[in-house]
Amino acid sequence: MDIDDMYKERRQFVRFPVRSRCWCESKSVTMYVEILNIGQGGAFIKTYSPLSVGEVVKVRWKSMVSGQEFIIPSEVIWRREYSSNPNLPPGMGLKFSKVFEELEKEIVISQ
Repeated sequence: MDIDDMYKERRQFVRFPVRSRCWCESKSVTMYVEILNIGQGGAFIKTYSPLSVGEVVKVRWKSMVSGQEFIIPSEVIWRREYSSNPNLPPGMGLKFSKVFEELEKEIVISQ
């Protein structure tokens, strides 16, 4: 069972696998990171420096399809440190502060 299967039942929205870069900004740091999956309600951000659970962040993601930039207020819901298991990349799970219906359209088109 991979990490997506473990968390699937708690998610309200479908997640789509992507490999896209974005900016992730907190009060203390701005990181250029990789999104591994994303949906209307959240995303998994791959980073070797995951932020603390509960930390509020702003994700800036630009669609490679339309060029539209999304600025997404989010909260770190869970984090994972580096592991030697390649199926469990380090990073953090984000919950978006609001639902972005237009985001799913961008993702589906790019698939």
